[in-house]
Amino acid sequence: MVRRDRELVEALRDVYAGKCQICRWSPRSVYAAELCEAHHVRWLSRRGDDQLSNLVLICPNHHRAIHRCDAPFDFEAGGFVFRGSVEPLALVEHALEAE
Repeated sequence: MVRRDRELVEALRDVYAGKCQICRWSPRSVYAAELCEAHHVRWLSRRGDDQLSNLVLICPNHHRAIHRCDAPFDFEAGGFVFRGSVEPLALVEHALEAE
């Protein structure tokens, strides 16, 4: 079992001011709460690493959609692929490393 580093999540929240990297939703400004979640681009269950370069910060709706639809990340397009169309990251302030 891979142990997750909570400090990485906090680092992402600092970099993106708590905003979803896809839709830019900002729960900090609306609710004064941290609601966006870290998602492993290469899933831990699929041998992804728990490191900042494998994480994005996304809202709960996008997080659920990615998992429910098994949406892969397209590094060339810079976003998640849903039924053949790419939903790109709108905010990219840290480097994501392709395999």
